[in-house]
Amino acid sequence: MVGHVITLGDPVDVAALRWHWAQEDLQGHHIAETPPPEFVSQVASWMISRTVWKAHYQGHAVGMVCVTTHERMPSPSPRSAASWGYLGHLYVFPSARGRGVGEGLIQTALAEAERRHYAKLVLSPTEQSMPLYRRSEFTDTHTMMVWRQ
Repeated sequence: MVGHVITLGDPVDVAALRWHWAQEDLQGHHIAETPPPEFVSQVASWMISRTVWKAHYQGHAVGMVCVTTHERMPSPSPRSAASWGYLGHLYVFPSARGRGVGEGLIQTALAEAERRHYAKLVLSPTEQSMPLYRRSEFTDTHTMMVWRQ
């Protein structure tokens, strides 16, 4: 999508994007068209410890991505002491998909990871998103184990 602009996210737009994402995921279930003020407040609190960017096009938010920093335990080894980031919550409106918005958001997150000197940036992709991440030079290392309740 030529002409989209990426900026830091604000709670109102990020909440609206998350709300739209939930509507997409919950097809067949009814939720209100727009997020209530208390949801926007929850998102604002959540954003305090994260960096969120939004993509907007012609005045409308069309996508977002988030990076959360993980500080490793101090170590005498410079490599072991490095921090790393978790990339998450990449979402692009269906009408904006396939137009460079997702790639632009990922490139913004990667530039920030380099600026912060992260040792790595990790994520948990969906099958649908894996080609997008591979185009951005992410590799599948098969080294993550997950516990879920």
